[in-house]
Amino acid sequence: MNIDLPDNSDDISLDPIKSTVKYELDSLEKKLKSALRSDVSLLDNICDSLISNPGKRLRPNVLFLAARNADGDPEKSITAGFAVELIHTATLIHDDIIDDHDFRRGRPTVSSKWGRNIAIIIGDYLYSRAFSALSREGLWEVMSILARATNAMSVGEMLQFQHKRDVDVSEKSYLNLINKKTASLFAAACESGAILGPNGGCNRNEYSMFGENIGLAYQITDDLFDYLAAEEYMGKPVAADLFGGKVTLPFITSYKNAPENVKLRVSDILRRGFDKEGCWDEMLLFIKNYGGVEYSIEKARNFGEKAKTFLNTLSPSPETELLCYTADYIVERIIPYSG
Repeated sequence: MNIDLPDNSDDISLDPIKSTVKYELDSLEKKLKSALRSDVSLLDNICDSLISNPGKRLRPNVLFLAARNADGDPEKSITAGFAVELIHTATLIHDDIIDDHDFRRGRPTVSSKWGRNIAIIIGDYLYSRAFSALSREGLWEVMSILARATNAMSVGEMLQFQHKRDVDVSEKSYLNLINKKTASLFAAACESGAILGPNGGCNRNEYSMFGENIGLAYQITDDLFDYLAAEEYMGKPVAADLFGGKVTLPFITSYKNAPENVKLRVSDILRRGFDKEGCWDEMLLFIKNYGGVEYSIEKARNFGEKAKTFLNTLSPSPETELLCYTADYIVERIIPYSG
């Protein structure tokens, strides 16, 4: 089973993966609809809104592939994928509160439609439903893995606050932040899938490291989208991260390469806050002119290639090829916007 990325980057999709794990994905959607029912109509309305506006389900997808490759029980992997997706959704809801986002995936966020207090409760509710499902199925090791990941994500959020509008933040600090905030859940998803097989996950570390590295690549490309992509692709406003004071790799790289007078100018813009319409073109040129785009794509590609090396010790299979395809997809999705 050879899987090549299409020659036209615009055509890159997750279809090869979704067709392979169709049973698990279909079952996941059914589980999301049934397991989130309650006797509180407001809660049901909000959960219905979330379920009807799904993302790529990328984290459950890699979990399902890892579980299949380990000959894991499909029903257990569906429950684990359910928990991963709920945790991810909860973090997005809380992110939208923190960042004051009005829209996500083209629709009003929970916080903008129902208010911040309800959004906080919904995020907590999804976390609780995730761990309740794992407990009910006796998936204690998966619960332990995901508990560590949620703790790491919380630390990553605090680091992000700590470095807000910090133009002197280093690349090393940034990578540590995104490792905790984003890569930890990818790593946990892959490791969770691996341990569901009959061998108890003897290759769990390889899967975890694969997940960590694709998670780093994912966040770097996501940070590039904040500068380069159309809002209808992103599902949230472009420039939202920079406007909110988040200093990411494209900025860090360009700031390091820029002459002193340019550094003074952009640091002043970032620290005092800026009118997006008035300064955005200037900031975009700054990122493009001083190497932020090229370096970030190269860095993401390196993490994607590194991720694939952790699967080299495993016997070749359709699932490992699709995991490698996922690593390529994560990086190549930014290419159409980088010209």
